[in-house]
Amino acid sequence: MTIRQIAELAECSPSTVSRVLSSKKSSIPISKKTKEKILAVCKEYDYTPNINASRFFSKQAKIIGLLIPSTESLIDDNLAKGMNAIYDTLQRNSYRMLLLTMDKQFIENKEYLNLFKRREIDALIIWGASGDCKWIDELAANKMPFVLLTNPYKNHPAVYCDDSVGITQLVKHCQARGAESFVYVTVSGGDCCLRRRTSFSEWIPNGKFIKGCLNIEDCEKIADTILKQRPDAVICGNDRCAIGLEKALLEADLTIPKDIMITGADNIELAKYCPIPLTTYDQMAHKCGEVCANMILDFLDKQKQLSSISIPPELCIRGSA
Repeated sequence: MTIRQIAELAECSPSTVSRVLSSKKSSIPISKKTKEKILAVCKEYDYTPNINASRFFSKQAKIIGLLIPSTESLIDDNLAKGMNAIYDTLQRNSYRMLLLTMDKQFIENKEYLNLFKRREIDALIIWGASGDCKWIDELAANKMPFVLLTNPYKNHPAVYCDDSVGITQLVKHCQARGAESFVYVTVSGGDCCLRRRTSFSEWIPNGKFIKGCLNIEDCEKIADTILKQRPDAVICGNDRCAIGLEKALLEADLTIPKDIMITGADNIELAKYCPIPLTTYDQMAHKCGEVCANMILDFLDKQKQLSSISIPPELCIRGSA
């Protein structure tokens, strides 16, 4: 069955059928009776719109790609929050989300460009970009719409939390509680991790640095190194690192925060359920995802220019500092 045949049965024009089925906004009103008639015909004849034909006429796929570094990234708490916000925002606006992972073939085959050329996506959200990002420059050179989420790169459009403010707030809070000597536990990562470390260095020029990691278990192993330093406060590069360290220090019979203060960064769900609830800051991942998705939609539907937005974090004071 074609749209023209549906229009004949519903006693309306093919363009009216098209607007109803695509939920396309129009200055020409369509009565409730006409909509119901069209949908009833579609249901009776089990009509399913041809997505390729729809893309051809509308010039849109109504799909936004979300590109993440690897499938392992799916365990990241902030990615989960951001992805949920993106999905909800797109769904409310009749768009869909396509999850993509960036591997060697994705870059070598230039899939980041081919997805646009094949009209599989209308825009791309790039989460956690790091390392060699020349392909992002190529996206911009080809005028493909994209927004970076979490990690900015050069002057390309980005939505991210100002982690430097979060670390500054944590350091000041510990100083107000009497902390004088500090240790910062570093974690690998992109621009957001660099912003955290840089902010710590600016506020604590003589602070010590210890290499940490991204998971809880491995961060338990750095407790002995921390104890040799005997700092008043430990600022960890993320919450998982802080949770692992807290566990090890409690097992070493230290009292937190009396003997040593510990803070994290991110405000993952587990942070408030630790034996000593973790003082940290919220990276506002859900808010960032929502803002990012709305920016993309405003560009596609209202021709608003893509830009960069920095969202301030929220300090979460709990028992660990």
